[in-house]
Amino acid sequence: MRLRSLPALAAAAALLAGCSSVPEGAATAAALVCPPGDPGCDPVQPVGPGGTLAMDMGNFFFDVTDGVAATGAVEVTVTNVSDAYHNAQFLGAADGSELPEADGGATGVGTVLLFPGEWTVICTVPGHRAAGMETTITVYATAEEAEAAESAASM
Repeated sequence: MRLRSLPALAAAAALLAGCSSVPEGAATAAALVCPPGDPGCDPVQPVGPGGTLAMDMGNFFFDVTDGVAATGAVEVTVTNVSDAYHNAQFLGAADGSELPEADGGATGVGTVLLFPGEWTVICTVPGHRAAGMETTITVYATAEEAEAAESAASM
């Protein structure tokens, strides 16, 4: 019985050898490049009321002192209570965000473009994040949610 199926198996293998699962020309196809400024090609940006946040930062800590944020452009004021430079990078913030930063004893302001959700904030100075200079900020979907959270926090 084995001898009879061997020629059929060889014929099937010969037929399949000529088949390819990749269409001809696909190997040389280039990815679609969207020219900047074309409708539908620009990065998605958060739309909403934004808000303001005030944060103290120092040697290896962040402390939100005032404000809440809703989706959109959030103005972040950082007060550096240490003598060394620090910044507050919101990981994954939308293109066009400005890094809030300040030298020791100074205040800085930046506008960060954020969607609703939890955001990790770090200091990008080498070694600072590893030393604990990291926090999480909540950005709310609407101004009403942000106001409700602010009211609940002040009680």
